[in-house]
Amino acid sequence: MTRTASFGKRAAMPPPAPRRAVATSAPALVEAKSPPTGIRRFLARVPWFTLVFTYHLAARFHDDLLRATDFTAPNSPGHFSLLAMGAVDRAQVIGHGEWWRLFTATNLHGSPAHLIGNLVTFVIVGFLLEPMIGIGWFAAIYFTGGFAGAVLSMLLNPPDVLSVGASGAIMATLAALFTLSFHAGARKVNLMRRVALGSLIPALAPSLAPSLAHGGAVVDINAHLGGCLAGAALAFVILVIWNDEQEEPPARSVAATIAGAWVALTVAAFMASGHTYVQYAKDGLDYIPPRDIPKDIEAMKADSYTLVERYPKDPRAHLFRGLYFLEQRDAADAEPYLRDAVRLGEGSPVMGPFQDWSKALLALDLRALHRPDEAKIVVTPLCADTAALDPRTQQTLEITKLCQL
Repeated sequence: MTRTASFGKRAAMPPPAPRRAVATSAPALVEAKSPPTGIRRFLARVPWFTLVFTYHLAARFHDDLLRATDFTAPNSPGHFSLLAMGAVDRAQVIGHGEWWRLFTATNLHGSPAHLIGNLVTFVIVGFLLEPMIGIGWFAAIYFTGGFAGAVLSMLLNPPDVLSVGASGAIMATLAALFTLSFHAGARKVNLMRRVALGSLIPALAPSLAPSLAHGGAVVDINAHLGGCLAGAALAFVILVIWNDEQEEPPARSVAATIAGAWVALTVAAFMASGHTYVQYAKDGLDYIPPRDIPKDIEAMKADSYTLVERYPKDPRAHLFRGLYFLEQRDAADAEPYLRDAVRLGEGSPVMGPFQDWSKALLALDLRALHRPDEAKIVVTPLCADTAALDPRTQQTLEITKLCQL
């Protein structure tokens, strides 16, 4: 460019050169910033982690049913099977160093109702939250919540209570769903909050929490609480680092790395648990399967001899045999079977209300043998709260009249 000296006088400005017309459109730039359309938009909204892990949990439950050696109800693995598969309890984790249970338990379920209830909630949350924050963050929240729920369940539940299920992990996603509904970019805010609170409130309130499975299994409030706290904490971190102007939360690759680490730990946990399966599952073979449990008293008496021969370690078989002799008015032969039922039933995971009934029947038998003092000792714990007993036990106690003495 040539400069013209003015020597203090402003030089005359040349007329501006005519501007070349410039195209106002930039197709490549516009296309890069445009939101995905058609199939790309659909694929971006599919919660792939949710769908894949839903299939995994369902397939895992099907496989566990095929391997189970005992059952609490049809299609509901029993105590020993769940213990063998990797359920959490404090005695095993702390007492025996079986750390892997904190990872395996969240992949197990106790019954079809337990599984279906969890999966329905998980799918609903997944469709609302995963496309919003991405697969990495969603998976990181899920696995972190599952682990936190398993830890709190182990620490706060009684030491011999088994805990299984993905509900702790799902509670984490629900807590995150509610927390992230306050982000400026959240869609369907009211729906997000209704779904989250509609599930979190009953799940965290013991008086509102329904039974999740047959055979006496109930909601694990401690697992729910642990998962909820972990999910809310991670969601709060996302809120802090996620600017309103950003369409997606940052650090998605970091979150994906964290989720990948959880997956690797879970795989390692299942590999570590393999060598103990037979050790724990074989005890389940000593118990009567649900299909062979007599449906009424007449069937109990008719099948008692076969059951006590095939399952001598099952206290229920001895109870049924003792009941048979009582019906034959043979109190002397009934006594050893009823005593075995009470002895084997102490702490047994299969007895349930049968344990109280076996004690009441033993007392009835001792009274028939003219040993009322021994009978009174047997029923004293039952008489303390008869309203809490099952109807058969109450009826037997009314016959003995020992609680009225």
